[in-house]
Amino acid sequence: AVNKIDFFFRFINGMIEFDKKLRPILTSLQIQQRSLSKKHWIIFLISIFVYHFGFKYLHDLVRPLKETVYIVKIVNFLFLPPFILDYVVISSMCFFLHNLYVRFWMLNDLWKCLPAELVVDHDQWTHIEIVFFMEKTRLLHSELCELLKKFTLGFGPLLLAFFTFSYITLFVAIFFMISIHPLSSENFAEYIVDVIFNFLLNAQLIIFMMSIIVYVSLIDEQRTKIISYLRSYRISNLNMDVKKQIKMFMNQMSVSGLDQITAFGFFNINLNLVMSVSTF
Repeated sequence: AVNKIDFFFRFINGMIEFDKKLRPILTSLQIQQRSLSKKHWIIFLISIFVYHFGFKYLHDLVRPLKETVYIVKIVNFLFLPPFILDYVVISSMCFFLHNLYVRFWMLNDLWKCLPAELVVDHDQWTHIEIVFFMEKTRLLHSELCELLKKFTLGFGPLLLAFFTFSYITLFVAIFFMISIHPLSSENFAEYIVDVIFNFLLNAQLIIFMMSIIVYVSLIDEQRTKIISYLRSYRISNLNMDVKKQIKMFMNQMSVSGLDQITAFGFFNINLNLVMSVSTF
């Protein structure tokens, strides 16, 4: 547990150090920083937890528990579906994944500032400036890939547990929805209410899992997008120093291709997961 906490703080410190290096470059080139404001994140967190407590309150209002002690009600509120831990996990995951995503996006914005075909433009870009800028972008990209690796090492077990229990909950809920039927017409109304709440719970879990999968897929897309830029250049027409930078960047990308977000190494989390589950 201590090791995982250490990974967490190393990841946070790494993000802070990365921003210190990236922000001056963005400012000098007048590139917009692509990140949500604190206000938007606060609204997101408030909304998701208001939904959770509202859902629990509505469920208890429609299907109240029999008279019981206060502590049992608290346990029911905290540890019965919908689980508050799911909301904590999804909100924290979305926060960190979004921050990784926008940083890869901003690195791609940096690369677009280079002159077309990496040809020297004496009014804006000299040969030395192009080579220096390419190297700086390459090193920032490498550093961000390392942060991605730290995220996987630190949050991989949590992602594995979240996906495992979410799938189990889904299958169990679907089983009960299909197999259990009202014994009499008097219980039909209660049965319909239970079906509606179970459906909402299942939809919520699917949305949570898809949110993580889509975010990770977007990160992978932005991370590898730089390859399309590198392959678009005519290497034969470039200066030797520029060729060297492109070659180093391509080699770096081939190595960083192994640094994908996984559920503790059991499977890569991306849209391929959705396709594999659908096929299954």
